[in-house]
Amino acid sequence: MVNPMFHYSWLDKNPGPYRVGDRVAFRFGSADVVGVIIEDRGPLGRGRKRVYGIEFLMDDVSPAMYIELEYDDFRLVESPGSSNGN
Repeated sequence: MVNPMFHYSWLDKNPGPYRVGDRVAFRFGSADVVGVIIEDRGPLGRGRKRVYGIEFLMDDVSPAMYIELEYDDFRLVESPGSSNGN
């Protein structure tokens, strides 16, 4: 979710390849984890690559963690049941 105090109108005019709420997978240390995009940070990465804020859980007891990754450092994960069109 974009903080309205820091809303950048360029983001509205230039949507990225991913959306807030998308489930994504990426490597974190030695583990593959799945998280949810909670923020589109805009073109802040190397060479103005788009950066996304992602929240994820490492296990069932630790609090949620937050990381910012460039769009090509993760991949979209299909939600359960989304592949059958229902």
